[in-house]
Amino acid sequence: MKHFNRLFTQRRIFWIFLAVMLVPNLFLCFTEHLPFLFKVVYILIPGALYLLLLNLSRKPGITFWALFPLHFIGAFQLVLLYLFGNSIIASDMFLNMFTTNSGEAFELLDKLAPAVVGVFILYLPALALAVYSIRRSDSLTPLFQKRAFMLAMLLLGAGLLIYTPAHRQAPHRARLDNLYPINAFNNARFAVSSWKAAKNYHRTSRDFDYRASSSRDPQMPEVYIFVIGETARAGNWGLYGYERNTTPRLSARHDVIHFDDVLTQINATHKSVPLMLSPADALDFNQIYRQKSLITAFKQAGFRTAFISNQLRNGSFTDFFADEADCTLYLLAPKNKTHLYDNVLLPVVDSLLQSGPTKQLIVLHTYGSHFNYCERYTAENRSFTPDYINEINRKDRQAMINAYDNSIVATDWLLDQLIERLDRTGKTSALLYLSDHGEDLLDDDRDRFLHASPIPTYYQLHIPFVLWFSPQYARQFPLDTQQARERHKTPFDSRVVFHTLLSIGGIETDYRIDSLSLVSPSFHLDKRYYLGERNIPVPVKYLPFDDEDRQAFERHGIAPR
Repeated sequence: MKHFNRLFTQRRIFWIFLAVMLVPNLFLCFTEHLPFLFKVVYILIPGALYLLLLNLSRKPGITFWALFPLHFIGAFQLVLLYLFGNSIIASDMFLNMFTTNSGEAFELLDKLAPAVVGVFILYLPALALAVYSIRRSDSLTPLFQKRAFMLAMLLLGAGLLIYTPAHRQAPHRARLDNLYPINAFNNARFAVSSWKAAKNYHRTSRDFDYRASSSRDPQMPEVYIFVIGETARAGNWGLYGYERNTTPRLSARHDVIHFDDVLTQINATHKSVPLMLSPADALDFNQIYRQKSLITAFKQAGFRTAFISNQLRNGSFTDFFADEADCTLYLLAPKNKTHLYDNVLLPVVDSLLQSGPTKQLIVLHTYGSHFNYCERYTAENRSFTPDYINEINRKDRQAMINAYDNSIVATDWLLDQLIERLDRTGKTSALLYLSDHGEDLLDDDRDRFLHASPIPTYYQLHIPFVLWFSPQYARQFPLDTQQARERHKTPFDSRVVFHTLLSIGGIETDYRIDSLSLVSPSFHLDKRYYLGERNIPVPVKYLPFDDEDRQAFERHGIAPR
């Protein structure tokens, strides 16, 4: 113990804490595309600030524990760097913490053992050392604190001196608010304000009115199903030319229209799904706080509405919109199971179709291809093996791809079953499916995995989009079906969903924009947008794609415009 006391003096503990706090900055200097001078600033100015903070107490352990929120964000940042390879924690990543259920989180963390273990090895001993520092009888001397303060001022002065030419060299990237942890805390603050605004949604949208009506005969039986997919990327669908026929049932249907060049507006579920359901889009996301969803528009037009989800509630706009339906049901797994397959949606759909309302809108929120992939399909859809994932790494990549492809097979089966059920009703009906976003699957040397990364990739953006019309619908509205078929190669993004569904259902409202409806002769979309950091719209062509993404766009004949 005496040797330990001599080895870990308050001075040495002080410098250990400084080194630990600088670890995220050091990693970010290598991962971010920053000018060299700004990389120097990236160490000097935060290092000076950390020195000043640690110097506030004569026992550095007190300050280190007081800065626990900073260490939590640092740990979060390091795990994200391991997962995505680059970028600061985006505001949406903080929001994901509030909108991801514990089961999904543990499924992921179980496969991210190296990153989690590394973070624990870095921070837990440091926090234990902070307790030791607090309990020691001695403390930092006034002379040491004076010298530490002078060093901090020297580093701060040098950092500010170098910052001037660095900012002149790259004014958009080399900014003081782009220094870690300032940028991370700014994003966290924006996330908190967004969360608070969302919690006020019921008040801010209370007086909203679509003034919607149906343009069709009230006695004409109609039923429309909107299937919200999860984490399905178009590149792994046989329907889109994938080397494996992962969609044998849909591929065999000549009445299914698949759209080749569709991009999501954002790669995070808690925003992408609400953007499908509402008139809000990437160009003006903030209107979502004032408006209700298409479910309300259909209700006002005389439809009986239902929202059935195989996911858990997460407190996002998806939940708010779901509660607008006449029937809202979240399917929960029994205690002896961790999950339910999407096939559990079918008995509920059967019950709704047999219930007899003349006009129906059914929205289904699936679990689709969300990680852990091997838990998203039954034995009947297990077409590719081996499919058990031990760890997220190159060695197990083929098993991971097999499991992911099996989840697409399960989605293909589900959509085929839904189409059969609609067809048997003999009603004027249609089914629209698209995924909320895609997924990275260690596709190239970047080793990117999952979705919701601060900088999206091609694989997260390109999504499947399928539309089916019943024979009765095609006979009654031949122009609608013709317009949709003629646009199967037209580039567009997920903002068309709201307006297309209203048009298909014959819903008249001032909020329906026919130039964004796939079944309207006036359809026209010049640019596609992505909802960027802090809800700023970014034209897709200006996203900072890597060469690998550009090549992927080219391979699939897609223009990132």
